[in-house]
Amino acid sequence: MTRRTGLLVLALLAALAALGALFAPHYGNAEVLRPFDYMQYWSAGRAVLTGQNPYDGGVLYPLQQEIGTRWADPVMMWNPPWTLPLTLPLGMMHWRTGQLLWFALNFCAVAGSALLLWRIFTGPRERTWLALTLALGFAPTLFLLLLGQISGLLLLGIVGFLWASRQRRFALAGTLAALTAIKPHLFVPFALVLILEAIHKSHYRRTILAGGITLAVCSVVPLAWNPDVWNQYREATGAGAATSHNTIHEWVHPTLGYAIRHALPGEPFRAQFLPLLVVLPLVVLHWYRLRATWNWTIELPRVILVSLLAAPYGAWGFDLVVLLVPVVQAAVWLLPYRVLAIRFAVAFGVLNLLALLTLLSENSMTNFWYAPAIALGYLAAGACGSPRSNPRSIAVPA
Repeated sequence: MTRRTGLLVLALLAALAALGALFAPHYGNAEVLRPFDYMQYWSAGRAVLTGQNPYDGGVLYPLQQEIGTRWADPVMMWNPPWTLPLTLPLGMMHWRTGQLLWFALNFCAVAGSALLLWRIFTGPRERTWLALTLALGFAPTLFLLLLGQISGLLLLGIVGFLWASRQRRFALAGTLAALTAIKPHLFVPFALVLILEAIHKSHYRRTILAGGITLAVCSVVPLAWNPDVWNQYREATGAGAATSHNTIHEWVHPTLGYAIRHALPGEPFRAQFLPLLVVLPLVVLHWYRLRATWNWTIELPRVILVSLLAAPYGAWGFDLVVLLVPVVQAAVWLLPYRVLAIRFAVAFGVLNLLALLTLLSENSMTNFWYAPAIALGYLAAGACGSPRSNPRSIAVPA
């Protein structure tokens, strides 16, 4: 850790300590640091521990009322049951303690991922502080921390996979990649390429096996309290309407698929999968062309961009924190070009400021324009400071 990075870390710790001292008198007051989306994870964990259905709004809403929800409807946890081992510890503790630990976990996941990405993309060590600046100035980071979302673990999973595969620790790569299954609909192209790599290269079969075992174990854990939890999940995510909560079929999604669905007569939910169906064959062709020299360090940021742009649903503002992968790669590309880097930095700052201003609106998480804007910026950075003109950004294939 460089001196400047160390000073930045110390400043952050000092700021957190000061905030902690100011917050202490309001520990049990839900009006201060209102839990928002964190409520879904805490209440789902507590519901499972008491043998109840964590996917039933009628079960979750009374629990959320205990911690001062202001909404007329429950905040639902739609993540598959293999996510529940992460929420069970929250349900065992006071909601505020869990909220603070949840915040710390996601904060560390994002900050640690940013530092790892800087090393992976061979950014200059003396400018490591830039990685933290990018991460903390990234609107999706603030969205997920303010709302108490789970998306920091998605970023940790994808970055951990990249780091472990570069270290040729393929089983560990699979275990970490399993975190992306918290929201599997966001990572379909990534999962497809990983399967293709496993077919083509034997060592990635260990990755698939380790990831599968991790998910299998996590799937079994909640059965100790609620043996019917998987059936309850399937019923909750079905196409039928629910009396106790809104379903994913009723949401407004910031995705291309939703725009297509909204333009069609009857608004069929299946239409949201059309972009994904178009993209997947193209991803296969791209992988096939590069199969002999496939380099996750170079290709993963592109796969992540495609995955988010083609996601059938979700891809909310807080989920877009995984776009930190291409953002950091682009930043390293641009570093040798001072004037160009400053221009991109200003554009990046304005983009994130505009996104954060939407917090004042009701639909702050449905910024349809944000992911495409990041994609365009990434393409522009690649054209101006591509790996061919910047050898430092090309790493040894993993």
